[in-house]
Parts: sequence; structure tokens; C-alpha cells
Amino acid sequence: MSSFHILAVLPWLCTAVSAGDPLPNCERSCGGVEIPYPFGLEPACALPGFNLTCNTTGVHKPMDEMNWQLNLRDTPYRLSDFGNKFTAIGCETLAYLDVDGKLTTGCVATCQADDLASLTDGVCSGIGCCQTAIPKGLQYYGVLFDSSFNTMEIYNMSRCSYAALVEASSSSFNFSKNYSTSSAFNDHYGGQAPLLVDWAIGNETCKVVQEKSNYTCVSKNSECVDSLNGPGYICNCSKGFHGNPYLKPNDPGSCQGEVS
Repeated sequence: MSSFHILAVLPWLCTAVSAGDPLPNCERSCGGVEIPYPFGLEPACALPGFNLTCNTTGVHKPMDEMNWQLNLRDTPYRLSDFGNKFTAIGCETLAYLDVDGKLTTGCVATCQADDLASLTDGVCSGIGCCQTAIPKGLQYYGVLFDSSFNTMEIYNMSRCSYAALVEASSSSFNFSKNYSTSSAFNDHYGGQAPLLVDWAIGNETCKVVQEKSNYTCVSKNSECVDSLNGPGYICNCSKGFHGNPYLKPNDPGSCQGEVS
């Protein structure tokens, strides 16, 4: 399953995906991150639905809402069940993952004023921080806090609670004991904790789409792989080859040359 870190995404919606070569001289990076086809920073440089917006400026305001949502419906993207964990931070914090009005999962983070020594850097197992897995195929999620858990008993110790889907990798999120008792979490991430999304092309299986004109695994020595997280498929170079399987064989960036 192909994945990438979430950026500012502006989907270019279309009823059907069609294969084709991107225009030459397309911009292929944003903030030092490579943007390979089928993604692009202009509609003519991307497959329909894979146009991204590169935004390197702006001030992001902290969120102070009790309820918050992320909606990826009608896009090729879905939240990675393998790469993300639903994460809550605070003392006396109960947060839920809300999917279409249904509380699908959640966790409780607790700590006591007389035992803050139990908070441990790098450990997110219920003391000041909790994490839980999410279902496959999610294209929408909301966060809901149980306000009854944020009581006056811990007001002077921990005035804020946080919850979000966060990339599970320790290199992206590493709990600090200061996160539960101060604004350090929001200060560190600026309201933008890293999130991993999967993507796939269309909503058909390889067996079905290989017989159609809009099949996008157009490179020689490429193969189709069914999505493991929701409908659709992705393309890979065949074993022993390297390059971009979405580019036509005459493109030097397509699947080329055997790899030893």
C-alpha cells in the first residue's frame, strides 16, 4: 500500500481516472519533498484526483474546539490503519474516534497530581498518553471528548487535552511527559501532528480495470496491486526493475533496467 504524509491537499475531482503522460517541465517538489506522478502541483501534471497544493506560508491557529473532523471522502486518499494510531494526551482525558456519528474506538489517559513521576518520556500506555488502533478504509474521522473527564480536580495541573490520529512511528511522534501537564504538545507541533494517508487509484480491482482503457499501470515491466486499505489499486514496477510505473514506456522515468 502506497502512503505519504498528509500535505495541503486540493483534490481535482473527476468521475473517471484516465491514463496519460504529464506535461513536460512540471514542478516536482514542494518544501524539499519530491512529488512524483501520478501526483502533481498542477492539474495537467497529475492524474485526476491527485492534484496537490503546495503551501509553504501561513500561520496556523491552535484549535480549541471540543469536536473536530477530517474529511477525505471523494478523494483517492484514506487514513492509514497501519501507520497511524488514535492518540489522546492529558490527565483525566477520554477521547473517542467519531466516524459518521458512531464512536468506533477511543482511549483514556490519566495521571494524578501526587504521582507525576509516573509520567515517562517515550511511553504512551495510558499514563498521560494513550493510543489505540483504527479501522481500515477510513476516509473521515472526528474527535469527540468526554467533557466529564476534564474535571476541576486537575485544572491547575492540566488545563488542556489533545486527541488526533498521529503517525505511529516513533520518529514522527514521541511522547514527552511535559505534553500532559503543559501546552508543550501544541507548542511543539503547532497543531499539525504528522498523519499518514494511503492512496489508491479508482475503486475497481486489478482484474477488472486491466481490461479498461483508463488502466494506469502503463509502463512496460509494471504490475497492478489491489489496495489493502479500501477499494482501488496501485502500480508497482515488476521485480528487478525500478522507476515510475505510471509513466509510458518511452519516458526515461518509467520502469527501466533490471536491478541486481
